Amino acid sequence: MNRIKALPRALKIFFIASASILLLLPLFRLFPLFADWFTRIPAAAFRLVLGGISSIFPFSLFEILIFLGILYLVFLLVFVPVTLIRRRKEKKTLPLSPFLWTVPVVLLTVADLFVLTFAAAYYRPSPLGELAPDVETVDGEDVFHTLDALIEIVNETAPKIQKTEKGGSAPLSLDEINKRVKKACDEFGDRNGFFQSRGYGAKPFLSSPWMTYTHISGIFGFFTGEANVNTNYPHFIITPSLAHECCHARGIAPENECNFLSAVILIESSDPYLRYCGASFLLDNFISTARELDRQRANEALRELDDVFWMDMALYADFFEPYRDSAAAEVADTANSAYLKSMGQKDGTVSYSRIIRLSAAYFRAKTT
Repeated sequence: MNRIKALPRALKIFFIASASILLLLPLFRLFPLFADWFTRIPAAAFRLVLGGISSIFPFSLFEILIFLGILYLVFLLVFVPVTLIRRRKEKKTLPLSPFLWTVPVVLLTVADLFVLTFAAAYYRPSPLGELAPDVETVDGEDVFHTLDALIEIVNETAPKIQKTEKGGSAPLSLDEINKRVKKACDEFGDRNGFFQSRGYGAKPFLSSPWMTYTHISGIFGFFTGEANVNTNYPHFIITPSLAHECCHARGIAPENECNFLSAVILIESSDPYLRYCGASFLLDNFISTARELDRQRANEALRELDDVFWMDMALYADFFEPYRDSAAAEVADTANSAYLKSMGQKDGTVSYSRIIRLSAAYFRAKTT
């Protein structure tokens, strides 16, 4: 009790405020409509403010803070035991509180920012009902209908995009992709009330080459409001990844919903390059499913597909080969699955595959 009384007043106020904020989490779980309102209004404001502050910096503030946090943790793990041993030998007391208090303060600050900016989005009712209705009734015919629609989009846009000498799609700069994807997200938000209509672009990870070993293509840094993207991947992978993280930054939490929405946002754009990247991303997901249902029918449909898609897939396969069996990827996938399950996504990273049902329901709704 004496130790609690000895706490500085500022820390007492901080801990009380932090506990009050954390109490919102069970309310989100109990009241989905409250979680929906919180995601669309208070949390959106927090995300915009944090994103505005971090946009001042040309680098990823999220990445720098993570790196500094790791360094500080290493410092504590080395400094505290060594100092305790030395002080014990000298029979002196050690005022460690200035160092040790920073740990719970930082952890609680991160937890509070998670609750204020992003947590509610995991517990809101799915906003995709009108966009992709009757997901559970999707059948094999819907899968092939979607396959045909995606082939049509790729074939329509392929002549309108620049090509490399080998026949693949020509890369754009990250700044150009950012500008185009942000515009597409803004326009999508103007048409759909559930989606935050304004936000910021994504920032590149300085550690992108090393991050590729984890198979992570992007991260939304909720405590800085930044969408971050791994720029080591080919440009046609970066584009849907960037849109995916921007979806997180605009209040969409479940991974399967962000995968689906990122493709839809690109496909619904008037920009041929974005439409190509969105359709190619979905098509890559649909090919194996369609072949499992009826290999001959799928292969017949794919014969009509423009060669630019196959060139891009071959480029990606060559690029990804050195990273395919990375041990770091297994650790990252385990950690991500645990996080997703803790947020109520029972299938963990398997939830990514639900993009098939969502996309098939979306394309079916567009033609009925």
